Amino acid sequence: MIAAFFDAVGTIYEGAFWRDISERHREQKRNRFWVWWYLIWHMAGWPLNMAGLLSQRRWYASWARDMAWLFRGLSVEEGAELFNWVVDNRVTPNLRSDIIETLRGHQAKGHAVALVSGSPQQLLDTVASSLGIEHALGSPLEVTDGRYTGSMIGRLTMNEGKVAAVEDWAERGDLDIDWSSSFAYGDGYGDIPLLEMVGHPVAVYPDEALKAVAQERGWRIIGEREPRT
Repeated sequence: MIAAFFDAVGTIYEGAFWRDISERHREQKRNRFWVWWYLIWHMAGWPLNMAGLLSQRRWYASWARDMAWLFRGLSVEEGAELFNWVVDNRVTPNLRSDIIETLRGHQAKGHAVALVSGSPQQLLDTVASSLGIEHALGSPLEVTDGRYTGSMIGRLTMNEGKVAAVEDWAERGDLDIDWSSSFAYGDGYGDIPLLEMVGHPVAVYPDEALKAVAQERGWRIIGEREPRT
């Protein structure tokens, strides 16, 4: 079996889930404390990251892991409404059409297609469902008594965590994946472990760190990021 693994944010979609969710909360005047705490806490680390005193790996992992704070106290039903809003109003209008076309090509060939992201599992499931993608491997949000606790459970699906999630998925499904013939698509340095596990790694609108690695190793590159202004 040939598989094709796609990162979500920055790869199939131009945007940021944390920003989308924060904006929706501010519009509805909901969870404002946790929105501001999330932003203040992580923005405080920005100078350390820019100065090279905080590794990019830890920096981005903390943004993803602590996104769970934004859901603290929401009921499962409120979370579902929020996920659907993000997909309808942010993800769908900002899909990368060229990458979605590539994804459809894999589906047409009968490849197993999966989203693999550090984003919340419940949100990733909603994205996958809207796009007709059968598999989604994310980081589950903890739910207790029908409400989100503000924590994630299990391993964060980032960096080597993406590789572990894919391997677990293949083992659970008893899938005989031909890794050397399979594909992976990612936009950032943290996607490198996933890209390394397949025979056809593709850097999609890559950040500078991934672009440098892709050029050095001769990986395929799709798209160029617009320079920041």
